[in-house]
Amino acid sequence: MNPSSTQEIIAFSLFAALAVASALATVTLRNPIRNAVGLFVHVLSLAGLYITLAAHFLVAVQLIVYVGAVVVLFVFVIMLLGPGSETAPDATGRVPRVLGAAGIASVGIVLASTVRTLAPPRPDRVPEFGTLRHVGEYLFGPAMVPFEVASVLLTAGIVGAFAVAKAHHHKVKMNTETNLAPLKSDAVDESQGDHG
Repeated sequence: MNPSSTQEIIAFSLFAALAVASALATVTLRNPIRNAVGLFVHVLSLAGLYITLAAHFLVAVQLIVYVGAVVVLFVFVIMLLGPGSETAPDATGRVPRVLGAAGIASVGIVLASTVRTLAPPRPDRVPEFGTLRHVGEYLFGPAMVPFEVASVLLTAGIVGAFAVAKAHHHKVKMNTETNLAPLKSDAVDESQGDHG
């Protein structure tokens, strides 16, 4: 799409408004099912934003990782905990929430105006920018070494997490056996006393 086309600007504006509305619904509604639906709509609207920016790889990652994994995981957790549960009402009152929202909005306005005044001129977008082929050529070309280093670090992190979890599990098991040993000896003494 032509970056300056009216259709793209309209689509981008609609997806952006939907993203903001669904994000607000995700954090303000009290019902967990509605929160999950708001998150689902938000993720889809972000995918729509990526489509208008011709970032096809980000669209695929957004749909596969977030819609296919994260949102589904949230729904499973909600179903496990009980879909009818709602959060307790907040006892702090409306004034702190209104002041917090006003503070966040004012910081956002200041940041947006600063970025707008300090933003450098944008370079012309290459037609193949953001496509799967372009990302693949860059990922397995100049960025291959950092990509492989990141994969090694992630693998090391997973191995470390398993090692820590195993050590913690062994420690909990030892503590449990130590705490249960006196109870077992008392039970044996009582049974021997009954037989005697």
